[in-house]
Amino acid sequence: MAKLGKCLFNKSAASLLRFFRWSIRFEVHNQPIHEPVVYAFWHRNLMLCCLQRAGDHIAVIISASKDGELIAGPMKELGYIPIRGSSSRQGSQALKAMLRLAKEVSLGITPDGPRGPVGTIHPGVFQLALLGKIPIVGVACDANREWVFNSWDRFRFPKPFAKVTVHYSEPIPVLCKDDIASAEAKLRDFLQ
Repeated sequence: MAKLGKCLFNKSAASLLRFFRWSIRFEVHNQPIHEPVVYAFWHRNLMLCCLQRAGDHIAVIISASKDGELIAGPMKELGYIPIRGSSSRQGSQALKAMLRLAKEVSLGITPDGPRGPVGTIHPGVFQLALLGKIPIVGVACDANREWVFNSWDRFRFPKPFAKVTVHYSEPIPVLCKDDIASAEAKLRDFLQ
């Protein structure tokens, strides 16, 4: 019975998000044509990015926590490939799983997740790009109407009928370890 309840929850949550997405107007700039890439965006913009790319086959790291379990199922129903893990829990397994998929699909990561601090760029995004031999593309979002939650990251959720603007950076290559410092500066400048 627990499996049935979980399945119903995942399908219901995904259907609700699809219906909600229908009411949002997206204005998208510079979305990459050539993939795979590593998409990097702040944790607070997770829902904005999720709604914009719903239906796309992108592998995303989702926390191995109980909260992450509530997110992973609906994300899978929306077409994403959930990889369970984070910098604090099951990180090496998640990195290996993402690298296996890097040849086929784009990857999504919140460089300041799952617990921040806000604006921190953890090294995992550069490891994915370097080892996966794919560039990083920053994703910056804004909504003209939104709810902002009282959480560590000030999580954002667009209100119905909001206009969400999404900007993608030019690809940021990480060909060797020496490229990491300049890649971090470029990514940080774009996301700010």
